[in-house]
Amino acid sequence: MIIAIELTHTSVTDAKSSLECTLANDPARALADATATIDYINEHRGPDGQKSRLAMLTAIVNKARKALRN
Repeated sequence: MIIAIELTHTSVTDAKSSLECTLANDPARALADATATIDYINEHRGPDGQKSRLAMLTAIVNKARKALRN
């Protein structure tokens, strides 16, 4: 949960950079972190004003799932 809060309270660019680094080293962790952050936004902050962050998180989820399939 802490990572979700951190990824929500930083810039989208910084969050993306952090998740892409995690994705390169541990796709399962990137998937878990991105999913937890999406859940956190939907439960606590609401999707309003978070469209670019949610789009970035969805892209990370898709990349992580693809990496885990291979």
